[in-house]
Amino acid sequence: MLSFAHRRKPLFVALAVALSASTVHAQQAAPADTTEPAKPSNLDTVIVTGTRSTERTVSSSLQPIDVITPQQLQQSGATQLAAALARLVPSLNFPQPTTISGAEVARPVTLRGLSPDQVLVLIDGKRQHSGAFLNLGGAIGRGSNPVDLNAIPVSAIERIEVLRDGQSARYGSDAIGGVINVILKKSGTGGQVTAKFGGYDAGDGLQRQLSADTGFKLGDKGSIHVAIDTQNNDGSNRAGRDQTAASVGTTYGKKVYWLGDPAVQSNKVSVVGQYEFSKAAEVYFEALYRRDRDETASLYRHRGDSTNVASIYPSGYLPVSIPIVNDTTLTAGLRGELGDGWHYDASVSHGSNEYDQRSHSINADYYRAFGETPFFIQGADYKTNQQVANLDISKEITTSWLPNPVSVSFGAEYLRQAYKVTPGDAVSQYGANGGITGDLQGNWQRHDTSEYIDLETNLTDRFAVSLAGRHENYSDFGGTTSGSLSGRFDFTPRVAVRGSVGTGFRAPTLVQQHYADISSQLQDLGQGQVLVQSGTFPVDAAAASLLGAEKLKPEKSRSATLGLVLEPLNGWNVSVDAYYIKINNRINLSSNIPVSTPAVNAYLAANGVDANYQSIRYFTNAVDTRTRGLDVVSQYGFDFANGDRLNTTVGWAYNENEVTRVKPNPAILDELGVAVQRVERRERLGLLGDTNPRTKLDVGFDYLHGRWAGHANVQRYGSYTVYSNSGNALDQNFDHRWTLDLSADYNIDHWTLSAGADNAFNARPEQVKYANSTSGNFKYSLFSPLSWNGRYYYASATYRWD
Repeated sequence: MLSFAHRRKPLFVALAVALSASTVHAQQAAPADTTEPAKPSNLDTVIVTGTRSTERTVSSSLQPIDVITPQQLQQSGATQLAAALARLVPSLNFPQPTTISGAEVARPVTLRGLSPDQVLVLIDGKRQHSGAFLNLGGAIGRGSNPVDLNAIPVSAIERIEVLRDGQSARYGSDAIGGVINVILKKSGTGGQVTAKFGGYDAGDGLQRQLSADTGFKLGDKGSIHVAIDTQNNDGSNRAGRDQTAASVGTTYGKKVYWLGDPAVQSNKVSVVGQYEFSKAAEVYFEALYRRDRDETASLYRHRGDSTNVASIYPSGYLPVSIPIVNDTTLTAGLRGELGDGWHYDASVSHGSNEYDQRSHSINADYYRAFGETPFFIQGADYKTNQQVANLDISKEITTSWLPNPVSVSFGAEYLRQAYKVTPGDAVSQYGANGGITGDLQGNWQRHDTSEYIDLETNLTDRFAVSLAGRHENYSDFGGTTSGSLSGRFDFTPRVAVRGSVGTGFRAPTLVQQHYADISSQLQDLGQGQVLVQSGTFPVDAAAASLLGAEKLKPEKSRSATLGLVLEPLNGWNVSVDAYYIKINNRINLSSNIPVSTPAVNAYLAANGVDANYQSIRYFTNAVDTRTRGLDVVSQYGFDFANGDRLNTTVGWAYNENEVTRVKPNPAILDELGVAVQRVERRERLGLLGDTNPRTKLDVGFDYLHGRWAGHANVQRYGSYTVYSNSGNALDQNFDHRWTLDLSADYNIDHWTLSAGADNAFNARPEQVKYANSTSGNFKYSLFSPLSWNGRYYYASATYRWD
């Protein structure tokens, strides 16, 4: 079958129709007994992200914002929240790496081409804790420590607000690229149950999902809403054939790697409640819990590898990692209105995330020393937790010298964060091929106090402005102040301009400051990809500090956005927003520094460090970056004379990332003759630059006809380049790719039956050069924005009640 990449003419016709008609976000088909077709309402939604005003809507927003409904999230085969979001927000991407030290388990999202931990995640406006996982592998987001967005059950979501603008002045650390605010369902009535089943065209990767949510009233003044989500998904495998020299006579020509989706058993639950004693006092609480058991493969151990015991595995073996992820969020608060319109919200939150490493593998060093080895090894355990106390106060104040009321908001926040590392069992720690040892364990914590003020008003009926400022004081690096100024001027009811300028910051997470790991990695140390034992060390560990590591500092950013908002016809809304983001002291992993040379090994040994690994790396503030981009969103819907409706969406995003400065190498590396820069070529030119596609196009069609609804979504990922540390001979440019998702719904009474195909034309990423394929095993690039898996079929049934 021809790939979708070669069937362009029909697509361009469809795209031309969509652009001329323009777009709205997808709406779910109306039930059969509804007399009027559903109207697009996203633009009329009152937003709560990036503003403290109680009347600001999407269409009147001072900053670019997208509102995503649960119906939109469910109109694809995606079972992960982040994957569904990436199909709806043009400037948001969801890389899907495989066999990257856990990144295939805790998959990150990126906004505007920045790092996954440069976007702030909120749940109902409350800061969500970061994960215990650190992305160590050579993929998008390398070195990041993001929030695990997929811990939130989709069935619990009322809507999602994605603010595409820096917001550190309102929310504090991490909001350099923007904010994702997940609003949970709170209704005391109604509910639904959904069963979904799907699998890949290749016959693997079966996915089974059951989700439900329902509300209960607490008298006339309160409610509780409960949601659950359970999944049991098989893994997929898109590995190539093994052609390594070490495989001759054993596994040559066979598929020995597992490269694809992990196998997942996941359970999520949320409970949200509130009770209003009076207008002055409403109590509320939220509780979310998620437990995942994943299975994913490590790198294959060939017969003669030092990590294998030939008498046990004559042909080599594939270790299987079984990480257990636990995530908890608890929030309780009191809110209300006092006196003459003074609103308050006092809350406390607790969050924790645990990443427990386990594996079906052996320790060859332990076997050689003791003549035996277990086949199940308990690895290190990593855990983060966070406590937050907030007090927010707001009021609409009328003055004699301004024509409209001023929304005045101010408040304070106390933040405590902790991180704990516990080594695994004795077998996991033993020998050159073992993991981290007891000297790298620890329990660290820090706290932060912050204060903010936020002012917003309409200076005239056509000119709105917002001013925000926030001061933070962290116990581990001191104080910082951020500010932002936003404005919007409506020339006519159909034409407006909006813009903002601001400063921001991101504090290095405790995980980035103290994470330690020793594991087998595929690394390019200047001679192509090779399997090595590599150590990742905190900056204050002896091995790291001896080789030039320094105490981490916060990232600092300056940003500006300028946009045009148009309504050429009634219901047709177009926005064009250009942005600029400058980040200094960006936090990233250093190059993989070879330590097996005689000079480096002797230097470390003379200072008491026994380097039983081939390379080490640590975090640095070694680069400054610049991001420039453009977001275009056009929305419209057609009503036909027969009552049918066509909603269309077009979104296009362009972003360009560039490293503008790299700090000089630590002097000790030059003295020891280490022939690497502190920031490797692949990172400097690629991961922080051109390895993210510069362009992404989303086109959506939703046709509503009585009981039926049809959905089509087209995506185009732009070209990108993957750079090699071995020089430009191994660099590779990858062409753009098109994909098409199709689905249909049928509504009857309380039921909705759906079926669809994601990537209907079975598009695949371009294959890598053989020299970059690890001897044929890795057919596709780890940086591909398009999944390796190919076409995916699914069907679902939903039952709703009032």
